[in-house]
Amino acid sequence: CERKKIDETVPEVAKISTSLLPDLSANTPRANEEMEGFQDAKNILKDQLVKGSPHLDVISLVGMPGIGKTTIAEKIYNDPIVTSHFDVRAQCRVTQVYSWRDLLLTILNGVLEPADRNEKEDGELAVELRRFLLTKRFLVLIDDVWDNEVWDNLHMCFKGARNRSRVILTTRLSNIAIYAKCESGPYHLRLFSDDESWTLLKKEVFQEESCPPELVDVGFRIAKCCGGLPLFIVLVAGVLKDKRKKAELWKVIEESLGSQNIGSLEETMSVIGFN
Repeated sequence: CERKKIDETVPEVAKISTSLLPDLSANTPRANEEMEGFQDAKNILKDQLVKGSPHLDVISLVGMPGIGKTTIAEKIYNDPIVTSHFDVRAQCRVTQVYSWRDLLLTILNGVLEPADRNEKEDGELAVELRRFLLTKRFLVLIDDVWDNEVWDNLHMCFKGARNRSRVILTTRLSNIAIYAKCESGPYHLRLFSDDESWTLLKKEVFQEESCPPELVDVGFRIAKCCGGLPLFIVLVAGVLKDKRKKAELWKVIEESLGSQNIGSLEETMSVIGFN
């Protein structure tokens, strides 16, 4: 019965921040790629990567968790125009338990043939990486930098590069981006507008189909409740598209989401580790 379906929907919305996460990262890039705001960001950042300073430059993406920093960074990192511009590339993610050695090994194994380097000290690994990178035009993506120490340790491996090499850095903290700045200023990702949020939600839920008229108003309000965070919008869409397209069910989801605010959404995305 309809009452049972509503009763089942409430706890499903309550667990939205955890149970649907595996599907989120897989679904987000396709939808985000078509959003005008993200396309503008990608065009600007691509220009900074392949044009701009003849020296080493750091391209920093700054924004709250869930806004899509990693999605955009990986898109431009893998863009054919960008990849053809560099001799070698590597990417790494900074974990909450920071390990300089792990980052060095990840980057080394990205730009060089994988080898057994376990016997080498951290300093030896850094010297090996720096000597190699000085001979190449390189692109390194460092995702989720949360402490200046991370940049201090890695920057010594990049210093002296004068052949248009680039580092893409994503961070939640503006002070980190300013600290790591070489020539280009940080790029601050904005939240989606209500209209952009609704466009993304519709695309995720209905794909190529149109939204039924009776769901337009409640759907727009649900999108607005997502606080302009693209990843959270896709997360909510994952619940909606598995439900019968009934306005009453959607209103239950709206009420559940309406009890949160942008601050709590940001905290949720931060805790679950999305960028």
